[in-house]
Amino acid sequence: MERITISELNEALVKATKSSREKAKKNGVAIVYEENEKMIKEYPDGRKTQIIYENGEQKEIEYK
Repeated sequence: MERITISELNEALVKATKSSREKAKKNGVAIVYEENEKMIKEYPDGRKTQIIYENGEQKEIEYK
């Protein structure tokens, strides 16, 4: 098995992430990721919400 560099690994991860995002959007599936230490849910139409927990319940609020 051939070794790859950190740079090559990072490039592969960026491509995989981009591909996964595109496939999710194409199939009408929201994606969830962390941004600015907040959990963000992004819908295929581009709308974003922040996932928060209040009293043990998951809620979504508008994210700007």
